[in-house]
Amino acid sequence: MLKNFKSGFVAIIGRPNVGKSTLLNSLVKNKISIVSKIPQTTRHNIKGILNLENAQVVFIDTPGIHSFKDNLSIYLNNIAKSSIYDVDLILYLVDISRPIGKEEMDIMNFLVNQDPKIIMALNKIDLTKKYISDYIDKFKEILEEKNKQDKLLYYIPISAKTFKNVDVLIKVILETLKEQNPFYDLNTITDFPIKFRIADIIREKLFLTLKEELPHSLAVEVEDILDRGILKEDSSKYPIYIKVNIYVNRISQKKIVIGDKASLIKYVGEIARKDIENLLNRKIYLDIRVKVLKDWQDKPRILQELGYF
Repeated sequence: MLKNFKSGFVAIIGRPNVGKSTLLNSLVKNKISIVSKIPQTTRHNIKGILNLENAQVVFIDTPGIHSFKDNLSIYLNNIAKSSIYDVDLILYLVDISRPIGKEEMDIMNFLVNQDPKIIMALNKIDLTKKYISDYIDKFKEILEEKNKQDKLLYYIPISAKTFKNVDVLIKVILETLKEQNPFYDLNTITDFPIKFRIADIIREKLFLTLKEELPHSLAVEVEDILDRGILKEDSSKYPIYIKVNIYVNRISQKKIVIGDKASLIKYVGEIARKDIENLLNRKIYLDIRVKVLKDWQDKPRILQELGYF
């Protein structure tokens, strides 16, 4: 047992676009989770690990909880809600630049019935503080209505984007954790499999490039990663070959993703390659194919192949 060492798991919960991925990256001071204004950007429970001198905090970035009803959306809701099992703390993130809606009410009603303690982080104070009191009052109101014990430890206004009060948030989180050994090696920043990290980088670049033209119709699969230099004396001379499939629902969507004379997909490949090479610390050869897979969101077998099950 390490002396005076604290560790624990913290699930980041919230509706889409409240800034969960931005907050995770700010907390661990590393780009672990992709960021986009498109709902459903995060499609897995992604762990980002903050290693300090006397503590290790394992943050779990979850998909946004929302009201869509296709198989993928239902699955994303399920993995988000299941992320709280066996965690030490729930970090409930809200966007105080927007009024409370039905999705927020559903999340609050869900959270008041859970066991872990909760910290509410009131995000986007860099934009406004208009609805701060609304979120605090509504949570208290639901607790009273359901006659539930108040497990909410703190309300902390923050800006994940500008890092405002993120240090305060970390300090408060550390106060809640118990003394125990770290769960991961102290040099580990994530346990997210490399092929999913690569797929997420490409998906992020697609979302940023396409804006809202294809918000939920894209899936990215890394089919193969081949390191041709693995047995060579100087492996750095040999680029890593990565074969990627981009799935869309219709031929018309395929044309949009490819672009005129393949201009869009070439651009996405160029900007994704830079991030992937930084991730792997090696040159890569990126082989991207765009394929039509009608209604892939509603096919459990396909979702499983893509790593969503």
